Amino acid sequence: MKKYFVLLVALCFLTLPLTVLAGDPVNVASKGFTEQIILGKIMVNLLKDRGIPVKDRTSLGGTNVNREALMQGQIDLYMEYTGTAWLTFFKKKETVRDPMGLYEKVKAIDAKNGLVWLAPAKFNNTYAIVMSAKKADELGIKTLSDWAAWIKKTPGKMTVAVNTEFYSRADGFKGMMGYYGLKFGKDIPDADVKKMETPLCKKAVRDGQAMCGMAFATDGEIKAYNQTVLEDDKSYFPIYNPAPVIRKAVLKQYPEIKFILGEIGASLDTATMTRLNYRVNVNGEKPAWVAKSWLQGVGLIIKKKK
Repeated sequence: MKKYFVLLVALCFLTLPLTVLAGDPVNVASKGFTEQIILGKIMVNLLKDRGIPVKDRTSLGGTNVNREALMQGQIDLYMEYTGTAWLTFFKKKETVRDPMGLYEKVKAIDAKNGLVWLAPAKFNNTYAIVMSAKKADELGIKTLSDWAAWIKKTPGKMTVAVNTEFYSRADGFKGMMGYYGLKFGKDIPDADVKKMETPLCKKAVRDGQAMCGMAFATDGEIKAYNQTVLEDDKSYFPIYNPAPVIRKAVLKQYPEIKFILGEIGASLDTATMTRLNYRVNVNGEKPAWVAKSWLQGVGLIIKKKK
């Protein structure tokens, strides 16, 4: 009878799904824009390749949706930006200009929330000011200091395309002008600041409707439109390095995730992330394929032979 019972238990374990034996699947989410979807798919593909059961929840929604879902345990993991956590979640006013210093600060705060920030990526998806590469070269403008100096010499000649949030927020366009020694309304008249949706700002520069415009540093269209990002040489803009944020309870269940996802960041610099965004936004490739092919290209997963 005892042998029969042991045999019955063994047979029960053999019929269980592998995911049950391995533990609950990890719910991997992302925000809904291109870069975030790519980052989410990178994590999904890499974890699956290393034998971690995963449920793909990418394109879940906006920042607040993902954060709330993580806090409530409805998802287990997504990529967040250090600057977003510092300014939006934690409501901090201090500007931290050291990338790793900012990372350590948000990591320490979120540890109290039962959340763990894993190793960050190199790239910084912060605000940027772009110009036509040809026009910038013609005017000798490479940095925001160069840009400000040119405006000082020729006030009222620089037209700018920005979104309404960047225009109005204290640490946005007006703050940037003051930081670089310009007076809003004088050096750049308000009438020369054209307010529009974010994707249209780069198009306005491309089409000659504005001499410069706001963008995000890793936008793929910057390359497509032959534009150049003016260097923020005095470090005005906040830092936005992304890092996987995972619930502590899930990391305890799968401690290897720390090391698996720790392999991503070192290979993801700004130029690389810009190229990946370009492949989706300009070439029309699927984010899942772009993520998988990048992982194969850098050797983090091995392409299986058919």
